Amino acid sequence: ALPISSEVSTAVRLCDGSIIVVDAVEGVCPQTQAVLRQAWLENIRPVLVINKIDRLIVELKLTSQEAYHHLQKMLEQINAITGTLFTSKVLQERAERDTETPLIKETGDGEQIYDWSAGLEETDDSLLYFSPELGNVVFASAIDGWGFSIDQFAQLYSQKIGIKASVLLKTLWGDFYLNTKAKRIMKSAQSKGKKPLFVQLVLDNIWSLYDAVINRENEKIEKMVSLLGRDRKS
Repeated sequence: ALPISSEVSTAVRLCDGSIIVVDAVEGVCPQTQAVLRQAWLENIRPVLVINKIDRLIVELKLTSQEAYHHLQKMLEQINAITGTLFTSKVLQERAERDTETPLIKETGDGEQIYDWSAGLEETDDSLLYFSPELGNVVFASAIDGWGFSIDQFAQLYSQKIGIKASVLLKTLWGDFYLNTKAKRIMKSAQSKGKKPLFVQLVLDNIWSLYDAVINRENEKIEKMVSLLGRDRKS
C-alpha cells in the first residue's frame, strides 16, 4: 500500500474520482482514514470497494448472516470517519464566515453561549455517506475475479421475482425481507427473525457457490451460475 506522500497528494489533484479499497477482514485502518481525508480535501467523491469477501467465507468461515452484520459494522465505521470530516469542514467554513459576527445564543437565564452547531442542520449531507443503494459501494473478491454493486442484483431479481428494480435497489441493503408467498418486500427483518434481503438474495447465493466449488459439485455450480445469469468459464 502506498503511503500518503506529497507525490500521492499531487496525483489526487489530477483525478476526477477515486476508489478506496478496504479489506473485508482487516477493515478500517489508519491509511483508510488518511485516504478518505485526502479525497475529501480535494472534493473528490470516492467509490468504496470492500475487497476480499472470499476471506469471510474461506478464512473466517462466517455464515452469510454473520458476514452481513460484519459488513454493516464496517460501513458504519467508515461513515463515522466521513461524518467527522464533514462536520469539521462545515464548522471551519462557518467559523471563517462568522469571524466578525459570531453566532451567539442566549439561554433562558440570560447566559450567552456560542452556537457551535449552527450550519450543520441546513447543510445537505444526503449524498455524503457510503451506502450500497447510492451506488458508491462495491463488494468484491479481486483474487477470484468478481465484484458487484447491488444495482446488478436489483436488475437480475426484478425479472425473476417481478418486483421493480427501483424498489429492490432501495431495499436490498437494510432491514427488509422478502415475503415469498405474497411476493412483497416487508420491513423489520431483524425483529421478525427473517433473513435480510441482502443475505437472502445475494450472500446466500455467493456462499452456496463457494461451497459448491470447494466440494466440486459441478451440477450445483452450473445451476448457480445460470441463476446469476453468467456463463461458466473454465
